[in-house]
Amino acid sequence: MAQDEPAMSAEVGPDGRPPRFDGAAWVSQDGRYWWNGAGWQPVARRRGFRPSGLVLVLAVFIIAAVGYMALNLAHRVNEIFAGEGVSNAKIDSSTEFEFDYLRASTCNDLTFQYDFFDKSSNHVDVFHDTTGGKVDAGVLTHFDIKADASQPIDSRAVRFEAKATCHD
Repeated sequence: MAQDEPAMSAEVGPDGRPPRFDGAAWVSQDGRYWWNGAGWQPVARRRGFRPSGLVLVLAVFIIAAVGYMALNLAHRVNEIFAGEGVSNAKIDSSTEFEFDYLRASTCNDLTFQYDFFDKSSNHVDVFHDTTGGKVDAGVLTHFDIKADASQPIDSRAVRFEAKATCHD
């Protein structure tokens, strides 16, 4: 036995086994109690990380800020492309139709193919626009198309789809 160790080795700890000396105090074999000189005391164990209120508030603030930025970015990306393409398509007569067009990027040479459909969604006519035109990014552009009177739009047509092609 070391010179500064108390004579506890003959004693029995609260777990029913001889205690061990850890260099600072006598500790029960199961490590749950220590001897304070008068009696066995439970060993105080740290229960893991316990953040302070300030740390919790800061964490909530950071999570909220990151969430806000992510939602704002997603909204802006969707906003750019919201409504992109053809809208307000309308056949005015057998030789005239119109629509609005929105594009995310500028196109200096844009042409369309117009597919016409009847009430049953059967394809009844097609018209190719070969003149081309410029469309600026994010600007709603109105198109009023006049077909050749010698080749009118099929009279069964009730709607059309305009497919854009950019030749830049």
